[in-house]
Amino acid sequence: MSTEHILVLTNSSDVTSDYLCSRLKEGGIRFSRFDTDKDCLTSTFKYQSGSLNLKWSNNSLRPEQITTVILRRPKPLQIHDNGDKYSEQHTAKEWSEVLEGFLAHINEKHWINHPARNSGASHKVEQLSRAKSYGLNIPETIVTNDTSKAKKFLDFHKCGVIVKPLASGFIERDSPADDTVIYTQQFKKIHEKFLDEIQSCPVLFQEMIPKILDVRVTILDGIIVSTGLSAKEHDGTQRLDVRRDNMSNVNYSSLKMPDDVSASVRSYINSYGLRFAAIDFGITNSGKWVFFEINPNGQWAWLDLYGTTDIASLFIKQLKKG
Repeated sequence: MSTEHILVLTNSSDVTSDYLCSRLKEGGIRFSRFDTDKDCLTSTFKYQSGSLNLKWSNNSLRPEQITTVILRRPKPLQIHDNGDKYSEQHTAKEWSEVLEGFLAHINEKHWINHPARNSGASHKVEQLSRAKSYGLNIPETIVTNDTSKAKKFLDFHKCGVIVKPLASGFIERDSPADDTVIYTQQFKKIHEKFLDEIQSCPVLFQEMIPKILDVRVTILDGIIVSTGLSAKEHDGTQRLDVRRDNMSNVNYSSLKMPDDVSASVRSYINSYGLRFAAIDFGITNSGKWVFFEINPNGQWAWLDLYGTTDIASLFIKQLKKG
């Protein structure tokens, strides 16, 4: 009989968790799913004399029973109490403290990934510096709110410059219909009139890499899965941001990462203490792999569903190893 018990810590709308849980069930993995945005409404908690127990729905767990926590983008707790928003905020803080105290009893090595490790690997500026120190190729980059410095960078890179967000590519508004997705885009002459506005907010500018293929790299416990993403513009060039148009007309292919790049990637991931990560690369016409960014909690289920991978099986294999 299997002894593993997995806790999937996520939110009720995470489709990657939906897919992963269905595959865990098929693979005979014992697991419990806790959706932070709703399950505390049906939870009971007890701590006494050093013993903890958390119950919700049909689940009952003690920290020592959990062999792995899979952290999949949990959302803030939502409490619907008596209509007093201040009371609800207080209750949510109390529940958050209880859950964090429960989870703090689980050793960091049993997480994919521990929140502190995710946080440490989530800053684009530091990601680039560290990637370069581990031998990965990176685009020349400037992050600044100094207009003169930005203009100098733009003038130097005559072949093109791209602009992308630092923290989030999504602006969530009160009405979902008004939400905005911010894609990577080329800086063009028409954008020059906005340069003075960067004084109020630093902006990331990068030399535009003449890539012929995008690569999504998924790594779990040192095992690397590389997937080529080909999406062409009308002129035959690779799409600047493959996420545009809901990733329509993207062709997927399995790739083997060059040995020197894979060695650097493993060292890079290990330096953050991560077990899992998704990394974006671009391949140039000369075959050079260029690092763009790492997402320690990146999406991957779509690669199984529409691409050429079976990352879920990799999770099952590693979880059975304990």
